[in-house]
Amino acid sequence: MPDITQAFATPAYWQQFEDLTVGVARVVFGDPAPQKVGRQGQSQGGLDVLVTAEDGRAIGIQCKRRDGLDQENRSKVGGVITREILARAIEDVETHPAKLDLFILATTAKPDTIIQNEAAMISSDRRKAKKFAVMAWSWGDYEAALNRDDRLQNDYYRTVAQGLTGAERDTLMLGLFAEAFLRPAFRDRLNCEHPDNFKKAVEDTQRVLATGELVDREGRMVRRLAGGLRSLSDDSLRSGMETVCARLDKFRATLVNAERVGTVSQQSDWFLFHDRNIQDALEAARREVVTALNSVLSKGGLALLPER
Repeated sequence: MPDITQAFATPAYWQQFEDLTVGVARVVFGDPAPQKVGRQGQSQGGLDVLVTAEDGRAIGIQCKRRDGLDQENRSKVGGVITREILARAIEDVETHPAKLDLFILATTAKPDTIIQNEAAMISSDRRKAKKFAVMAWSWGDYEAALNRDDRLQNDYYRTVAQGLTGAERDTLMLGLFAEAFLRPAFRDRLNCEHPDNFKKAVEDTQRVLATGELVDREGRMVRRLAGGLRSLSDDSLRSGMETVCARLDKFRATLVNAERVGTVSQQSDWFLFHDRNIQDALEAARREVVTALNSVLSKGGLALLPER
């Protein structure tokens, strides 16, 4: 199901662009407190933001707000990044005392395949030499992060985020719920599921319904729309999603009880059902969850999910 995305204006001032970069780095790399480097007038060694990623990597970011000229020679954002600019940025960062694993040249420029490929080739050569990798961020990367994280929008583009109508926000939230259910856990037969992965998928789906936070299998944030089903403005949609939530809770409770009494167990990497009736009952209960969700998606004018 396609996402509904918004375009965002680039920051008017370089300080605002640095601030936004801190927020985007927090979302992309899972660092709760990225650090701005130094202050205006101090030597920064080519870096504006330092990040410690969830996986432990040290990441340095240099921010460049690119300006070009329109046909009337007025300043506009979006000037191109050249190979020379990228090379100079890397040279500057080499003087910084931080031991980096990754350097990002972050810009307000439009996406440019040439520069992205150049950064990839440079990065490959540098890894062979045991030096930090290189990446280029364009404004498209910022918009992607803003569109998948509701809090980021509210922190830096409050007027844009609040400008959505209730119906528009409901559509975004229902799209998020649909995305959460597009998992093998709601399509494949239960006896083909890995128990631990399956249970984690169900828990993560319950989390989306409750909080609006969608994470992947490794727990990394994919998208976030604060509030979950409680934030739906349409009463009928909210009531419908409460039914979905209740049926999902019932399904999970039935599975847990079946494991407790021994009618379902784990053999190697698969569920083992000792009672065909309980397997059929669980399959039916899971279908009811998807059917209930499709009823809500239909009311909201969204595409339905496939049902087994």
